[in-house]
Amino acid sequence: MHVPDEVVAELKATARPGKGDILVKVYADAAAAFQADDFGAAIRLLDQAKHIALRSIGVRELLGLAYYRAGRWNEATRELGAFRRIAGSKEQNAVLADAYRALRNPDKALELCREVKPADVDTATYFETAIVAAGALSDMGRLDDAIGLLERLDLKPEVAEAHHLRAWYVLADLLARKGRFTQALDLFEAVAAADPDATDAPERAAKLRP
Repeated sequence: MHVPDEVVAELKATARPGKGDILVKVYADAAAAFQADDFGAAIRLLDQAKHIALRSIGVRELLGLAYYRAGRWNEATRELGAFRRIAGSKEQNAVLADAYRALRNPDKALELCREVKPADVDTATYFETAIVAAGALSDMGRLDDAIGLLERLDLKPEVAEAHHLRAWYVLADLLARKGRFTQALDLFEAVAAADPDATDAPERAAKLRP
């Protein structure tokens, strides 16, 4: 798998002396395994890579994401937390926060989400952060706050993208839980119309129709 030049430079800059080329090869193999959804192989390779370059942001980020995709939440928080500290980046806060949600720590998840401002990340990442924050609020029984948070997003784009559909679906679910069935139905139908196979929105909408 081709590794972007900027990632190669970062890997070689953080590798132990004489280990740069080996690190790039191991990272490339790990990235290929990750893309193939072979998270066990990716983790094994990236663990090797971490021993070659403990402070590589590329290695720690991908290792954290592999642990997350494998459902290994404690390890995911460790590696993504290290990425966040070393890189000074909020780019993976949503994933890190979701791992904390899985560990039943919604307060920590909400804290991480609140760090992210629209200027810090791209629109899709900001939406994902808001979705995780709404989930954390829901975990805490704060459904009205969760709904309000999502309703403050730009939910009426000219062209809906995947992050809009996810926000619509999560908001529809929250509205249904609050008994606001007409609004929930409208959103479930919007998700179903945009991508009928992505979620159970068609079935959810059918159950809410009079």
